Amino acid sequence: MSKTRHAHISAIVPAYNRAAFLGKALDDILSQDEPPDEVIVVDDGSTDCTETVAKRYGARIRYIRIENRGAPVARNIGAALASGDWLWFCDSDDLWRPSYLSRVRGLLNARPQPAFIFGNFHLVHDDIWSTRTKFEDAPAGFWCKDSAVQDNGDVVCTTPFYEKILTFQPIFHSTLVVSRQLFEEIGGYNNVFARTGSEDFEFVLRCAAHDPTGVITEALVGIRRHSGNASADQLRNLLGEIEILQHAKRHHRAARHSAAAIDAQISQRSLQALEQAFSARDYPLVRSLACFIKGSASGLKPRVKAFLAALPHEIRAPAIALLTRRAS
Repeated sequence: MSKTRHAHISAIVPAYNRAAFLGKALDDILSQDEPPDEVIVVDDGSTDCTETVAKRYGARIRYIRIENRGAPVARNIGAALASGDWLWFCDSDDLWRPSYLSRVRGLLNARPQPAFIFGNFHLVHDDIWSTRTKFEDAPAGFWCKDSAVQDNGDVVCTTPFYEKILTFQPIFHSTLVVSRQLFEEIGGYNNVFARTGSEDFEFVLRCAAHDPTGVITEALVGIRRHSGNASADQLRNLLGEIEILQHAKRHHRAARHSAAAIDAQISQRSLQALEQAFSARDYPLVRSLACFIKGSASGLKPRVKAFLAALPHEIRAPAIALLTRRAS
């Protein structure tokens, strides 16, 4: 295969109160077999020692501190500062095997050349990598048949992933490398979602409307799970996904052909969120979510819970206690 010119890759690392993890993340980024051409750390107004950790790396990275405005804003600022024609978005608490970026560069030499790349990963708890990978959880038929398989097993897919990732989302940020051309074409991150749960889902959806897509099949990235993760708040993330899907239906061009699938996912996520809101006794939220649940597949329980949530407190409390005793 003929080689293209060297792809200039900028690693962009947004960080907020990540002093405990940032050093290891930067070590992994800088020790890649084929390292990025620059590393930009955007400190999103940290109140811990994140700045101290970052500055230990001196001229090996570029450090900038901004007022706390959320990860999408930090990523956009990092992208604006970057000189690369490819942008690698690295979360500040994740991990990478040394060969990750060399696999990315291999896909950049593929034909057709991808517009963006993502890869398989393991979850990491207390520095222990899970044995199962994300791609192993993909439903049957998820991976596109119209693809060019590389010698190392990586794949270039020529079918967009937009509708597929509504039901299974394997594209996580620390594996994501996007061409600057695509980044600018889709308008970067939407700062409106800077404080929204699952904020990166909206950007990923817009990327996934485009092809070709490069897929690194080997799990070379570790996505940390710890108490400081924003993703630990499942109810907040579900509410964020519902908001993003509603936005996508109104504003994403690709959503025109996926409206039914989006509606189904709004309903499904609303059902999950309703269950959690009811357990948390957030009855106004239960009532607001009930209107997004469609069809009979949800069963009777959510409708009963929505009915109970609408009752006055003096009636609702004994009714829930009575139903709980009967269920026991």
